[in-house]
Amino acid sequence: MIKVFESFDFSRVGQMQSLLESHGIKTFIRNQYGSSVMGEVPFLEVVPQLFVLEERDLVKAREILRLDSPVESTEANWVCPGCGIDVEGNFARCWRCGVERRAVGPGQKAGA
Repeated sequence: MIKVFESFDFSRVGQMQSLLESHGIKTFIRNQYGSSVMGEVPFLEVVPQLFVLEERDLVKAREILRLDSPVESTEANWVCPGCGIDVEGNFARCWRCGVERRAVGPGQKAGA
């Protein structure tokens, strides 16, 4: 097992797990229930961590996570032209179907 992601926001770890598993990568979350012991043990020991089970999937997993990580942005939220779901402005790709934001042409309003 190789750790590829961690965050105190468990929902974010779960989102990344779903993303990797949708690409056929087997994963495991460590400290999934760590919040129940916060305050009793050092906080760094209970942060939810996402692991890839197979070493052969490591490069692919890291690339997927890199492409789908949010970045600071002043961009407006947009509607995915592929599946119609609302996507936060700081994401360059749809979290549901993977269509890139640039698929919405320059000067064209997202979701139009």
